[in-house]
Amino acid sequence: MADNNLRPIASFGLCIKENKRKQCVMKPSRFSPKIRLTKKNTSDMSHLYFPLDEGHLSTRRVFDKLIILAALTSVGFLIFTMTAKDGNEDKKVSPVFKAFHDCVRPRLSHLKGDYEQFWHSFTSLTEGCDDLEAYKALDIRTVENQDETKYVAFPHRDENLTMVTLGIGHDVNAEIKLKELYHNIEFFGADPASEINKDLYVNTLGGQYFQYAVSGTNGMQKSKVYEKEKYEEEITRHIAVDYFLKNIIHRDRIDILWIDVEQNEYPILEQLHSDGLIDREGVKICQINVELHIDLFKPKSGVEMIKFHDFVWKLLEDRKYIMMRPHYVKGFSFIRTFIVNVSDEECTDVYLK
Repeated sequence: MADNNLRPIASFGLCIKENKRKQCVMKPSRFSPKIRLTKKNTSDMSHLYFPLDEGHLSTRRVFDKLIILAALTSVGFLIFTMTAKDGNEDKKVSPVFKAFHDCVRPRLSHLKGDYEQFWHSFTSLTEGCDDLEAYKALDIRTVENQDETKYVAFPHRDENLTMVTLGIGHDVNAEIKLKELYHNIEFFGADPASEINKDLYVNTLGGQYFQYAVSGTNGMQKSKVYEKEKYEEEITRHIAVDYFLKNIIHRDRIDILWIDVEQNEYPILEQLHSDGLIDREGVKICQINVELHIDLFKPKSGVEMIKFHDFVWKLLEDRKYIMMRPHYVKGFSFIRTFIVNVSDEECTDVYLK
């Protein structure tokens, strides 16, 4: 005959007193198999608490710990995401960038994804944004070389400035004029063709010269080299721009950067954004004059149009730089523009009033 005092139990239980006798009563659990417990006289014990089915109990404890760990990880990730978002939102306080963004973006939005039309229409669509009220915080002046005008934002306090010329092209007239306007500038120039360029940059200007083609990566790559009054395609030694700035000239702030490297500018520009290679090296670039070219190595490829389109949209999203004074050179089909850092304190403290 079955004993009526036997009953199913779960993983653990607590003995309670019934009719002057102590009897273990358990609540069944779906995590444990049914176990039968024989009635036991425990009148000599004041209490009894004991675990049963230790394997299932251990598994349950591990499971609970994993849930707690997952919850803590989720909370930490949420806090990190909110902090990062707040950091991005803080960049919006720059009135100069906001003015640029609010003027330029609506003029370009209908051409997003239309790479060819974007390239050909960019300067005409955005030139109306060059004289915004917010830009008065910048003291922008001009210097000329043989065939173009360079724009320079002057510091609002005395500073020792660093200037880098990538692609000298037998012409340092603009650098010389800049030196006359502001004396405390140290000049560094790089060009794969040393003939004429080295003498101009070192002896005429008083700067330091490096025989490199500076671009996005190290190695032997194609370059358009200016020699004997024309450009020739050659395989030259390239050095990565982040390495050149950090480890060759050893500067963390580049005040003025001029880039004319015949289509090798795109791998450089791609590194300018937040968390780009230049940014990771801790190098801040305050202002840039750059020529943007297309189809120099592969005519009608369209690759550079895509790169230009993507660079501009990334610039608008990144909230770090503004683009000013765009000029489309029709005879040679390239764009000149002036880019200014309005985010990094190393630059804004010097150039924004």
